[in-house]
Amino acid sequence: MRVISRYIILELIKIIAICLGVVIALYLVIDFFERIDDFLEAKLPLYLALLYFLLKLPLIAQQGIPMGVLMGTLISLGLMARSNELLALKAGGVRPAFVVGPILTIALLLSLTDFTLAEFVVPLTSSRANHIWNVQVGNRPTPSSFYQEKIWYKSDQALYNIRVLHPKRKILEGVTIHMFDRSFQVLKRIDARRGEWDGQTWVFSDGIFINRTADGGYSMERFQRRRFQLKERPQDFQHLEKAPEEMTLGELGRYVAKIKSEGYDATRYQVDFHAKIAFPFTSFIMALLGISVALYQGKNGGIAVGVAVSVALAFIYLLIFQFLLRIGYTGNLQPLLAAWIPNIFFGIASIFLFVHARH
Repeated sequence: MRVISRYIILELIKIIAICLGVVIALYLVIDFFERIDDFLEAKLPLYLALLYFLLKLPLIAQQGIPMGVLMGTLISLGLMARSNELLALKAGGVRPAFVVGPILTIALLLSLTDFTLAEFVVPLTSSRANHIWNVQVGNRPTPSSFYQEKIWYKSDQALYNIRVLHPKRKILEGVTIHMFDRSFQVLKRIDARRGEWDGQTWVFSDGIFINRTADGGYSMERFQRRRFQLKERPQDFQHLEKAPEEMTLGELGRYVAKIKSEGYDATRYQVDFHAKIAFPFTSFIMALLGISVALYQGKNGGIAVGVAVSVALAFIYLLIFQFLLRIGYTGNLQPLLAAWIPNIFFGIASIFLFVHARH
């Protein structure tokens, strides 16, 4: 049995490595042609563009591992079925568990590898890559801090201190804005619990407005809801938000606990926290799904069929995964469920196919 397990493991690793290499190469080629014009327009040296794509490799690999596992499992078992190797093993009295066990073991190890990349490597490389893209290519201002706990943004004559930033929802929470004159004297100050972009202006709520008077003093006004015409738009803050892949699980967990304790909305970050745990286990689910589909297909499998089925299944999985995360972000689905339902659903579907497969 050890010889059979070793053979299956070596064949699986070889095919997964090839599939993962193809996935990474395709991603890089597409990303290269989408972004190289921006690097050229910014007149940056070629080495900086190469460094940017090199820094993105860990994130691409981490996100591509589940796809590589699914393709590798389907293709390897498909080839074994077409060459009658699975039939020969069955005739020799080898139980399906001795075929499935090594595959699931490799998938579990790759899930742990995926988690390790996401926790220790990707936060460092993604942060540097995003800085190159946002600041050096996009020519956006460098934020004083990329830490979620305290975000600073300086425009021509205003300084923003934002406690919680939701750029995609166009919401600022715990915001303080200082506006200065040419001599850097404070003209106005806005302190508000929440600021929301309505499409034309910023609407701040539950705050204080301080304004310099003609005699050089200051007046203070409390407000429940008030519109302010500001130069900055939501897109100006887009690059300030620290992406989930730039944070470790510990950082994200501490941030969620901190902003919840202060009464701010932490729903989006709770969803991202659970997603950072759920996604690495996708490799194990994809292996289970690949085994079930390959055994269900029997001798109808192969390289072409394996690739086509893998792409279709991966697309469906990612579509469901992203869709449920979006629902979770809105608060209409518990963060834990939003992150884990796809794995649970595909796991149950895999078991169903496995039970009805031709072993």
